[in-house]
Amino acid sequence: MSNDFLIDRTDKRVNIEYGSTGTIVFFMSKTCEKCDFTIISQYSKILYFKTYIFLDADEQFVNDIQQQFPSFQIQKSNLTVLNKELNVEAVPMVYALNKVGQIVGAGIFNTYDSLLRKISPLVEVFGTGRLSHESIS
Repeated sequence: MSNDFLIDRTDKRVNIEYGSTGTIVFFMSKTCEKCDFTIISQYSKILYFKTYIFLDADEQFVNDIQQQFPSFQIQKSNLTVLNKELNVEAVPMVYALNKVGQIVGAGIFNTYDSLLRKISPLVEVFGTGRLSHESIS
């Protein structure tokens, strides 16, 4: 996956920094009834991969999600642009990227178990995603 791409119609670009144990990239929307942020909350309590959420929503909702997940990189995005840039055709979608940015797992998820199946290549290799020298914050 390219680490530099457009995310909205104002030509805003983002550059993803890949984590040493991998990176999880979520694509979500405020108007998507299957986009359940409690699944993301479960993920945030157990797994510690570098995490991005690209969120098609108004500024206030994006800010609310950023407050809920302060360690994540949250980006206000446009799904039409993400479809053109990254072929994101439906949400909720997740990409699991290895440390050089290759997609090693991806897909639509609607439960915590289905999310774990999509990101299992990273979980199987790196466990929680936390390195042994990192502390719990």
